[in-house]
Amino acid sequence: MKVTNYFLNFDFGGRARRSHYWANLACWIGALLVFAVIGMAVAPEPEGGASGVLSLLLGVGVVGAMVDNMAMVFRRAHDTGKSGWIWLLLLIPLINLLPFYWLMIEDSQQGPNKYGPPVKQFYQAPAATA
Repeated sequence: MKVTNYFLNFDFGGRARRSHYWANLACWIGALLVFAVIGMAVAPEPEGGASGVLSLLLGVGVVGAMVDNMAMVFRRAHDTGKSGWIWLLLLIPLINLLPFYWLMIEDSQQGPNKYGPPVKQFYQAPAATA
């Protein structure tokens, strides 16, 4: 499902360029900071009411960011020719430095690979298989 070019893609298939990964990350950080600032502005009010609703929205936003970022990591790994499940290595301290390099710094694999053709546009949905 693609909502915007920057974030809210929730698409685990295909490939994603390095610039798309960084733009996605920047958009989510910005969105979560806006929610946090609004939440802190409302926090001095008594318990419940608007602050509870904003906390719930922030929680939903964090879960959405995690799922969307996981989908982006899958597509970015596919772009470098690796399995999307490499994100599990990101959870292990110190060992996560190598997958971090692969996903966020390494250049895309030239030409098509088993995950699809190279992405030339900022966001390109994977081709439908028939």
